[in-house]
Amino acid sequence: MARYFDPPEAYAPGLTFQLRKKLEGGELLTHVRQTPVPDLYARTETVVLIHGFNNHYGEAGTAYYSFRLRQYERANPQLVPPALEKILADLFWPGDAAWGLFDLLDFLVYPTAVGTAKSAARPLADHLRSMPNLRIVHFVAHSLGCRVALETIDNLRQEGGPTVGRVCLMAAAVPVFKVRSGGNLAQAMEHAGAVRILYSSDDSVLRYAFPPGQTLAGSDEGVFPAALGLHRPPPGIAGRIDPVVVDRAGHSDYWGDSGRPPASLAADRVAEFFRFGSQERTIAERTSGAAPRTAGADAREMGYARTFRSTP
Repeated sequence: MARYFDPPEAYAPGLTFQLRKKLEGGELLTHVRQTPVPDLYARTETVVLIHGFNNHYGEAGTAYYSFRLRQYERANPQLVPPALEKILADLFWPGDAAWGLFDLLDFLVYPTAVGTAKSAARPLADHLRSMPNLRIVHFVAHSLGCRVALETIDNLRQEGGPTVGRVCLMAAAVPVFKVRSGGNLAQAMEHAGAVRILYSSDDSVLRYAFPPGQTLAGSDEGVFPAALGLHRPPPGIAGRIDPVVVDRAGHSDYWGDSGRPPASLAADRVAEFFRFGSQERTIAERTSGAAPRTAGADAREMGYARTFRSTP
């Protein structure tokens, strides 16, 4: 993390979920602060974007802005700004520390950040449940944000809420053993309609920093565990997974703001998974009424070639 900076002036999200008390570092809020209230689009379906470890508010906002630019470039030509704001929701959570110039010390906060990622799940799940029109939720998450996503999905599985559709895990800082069949996040993987795992063996953060950091996070986090986002997932991973390599990608190449060639590859893989701007009907439109707030994976499998359409 570098000294704090603001996101681009052009960054104007249509919906944000705030779990930060401060723009940099700070504690986790106990409840999501949504902006705006009410949701201007009264959405029935949303894609929650979740940044990873070591991102202050400005870095996360920059990543989310870059994500939008990349997806507009790849979407149906009829999808133009601000159309994505009708489907995207940006989450901000405190997975960083306010070290200022002492940037290299950020790894010291990682074990605490793992706990914060797990703690962020309940307020996010509670908020999704509270949205009166929301029937289906999807996730795009990066790094430790993948842990936030999976813990949130597990809470929705156990306590009910909107149906979980597509989940894209980018450079997932999640121990492989937790998502194997029998692992404590295996049922979260199974609860999603489809899970695309973007990985790269060139990710030095997941290769060298993740194992010791995860070990220091606690006994239930494993001893020098392998990260889900480093190699092609081994046999036995739960759920309907779709692993896709992003050649030569470093840990910061997934949202699109790095400007490196792997960032374009990652954007391609996300675009073909979600197909923003497609004219196909949404799940809600294909049913005879509102989609159920919770549904089994078999019920959700109907057409998970499903995509989002551009609405006027």
